[in-house]
Amino acid sequence: MSVVVGLRRALSESVSGLPRAFWWLWASTLVNRLGAFVATFMALYLTIDRGYSASYAGLVAALHGLGGVVSSVGAGVMTDRLGRRPTLLVAQVSTALSVALLGFVRDPVAIAAVAFLVG
Repeated sequence: MSVVVGLRRALSESVSGLPRAFWWLWASTLVNRLGAFVATFMALYLTIDRGYSASYAGLVAALHGLGGVVSSVGAGVMTDRLGRRPTLLVAQVSTALSVALLGFVRDPVAIAAVAFLVG
């Protein structure tokens, strides 16, 4: 038996029994984590491509972080009131939409506001 066949069998045995809801959650988390690279390169984009100052790029990054803090508290409240599944659905969809929206905004105030929403 080759190594590849053995690895394939081990992988199949370890993940084949996971429920469908897990795979939807895994896929949506993967997409949103790939979109999280926006924050990594946002300062470079804002300063080099858009021509904004470094202090503005820092403000946008800080607003992104502040949005993460606010959303953590808000998600906890939503989970207590609505439940885990609706909160996860709203969080995953709104993150994907706001990251997509961030690619289309051009106004400095709108960029800052949407960066807050992405956070």
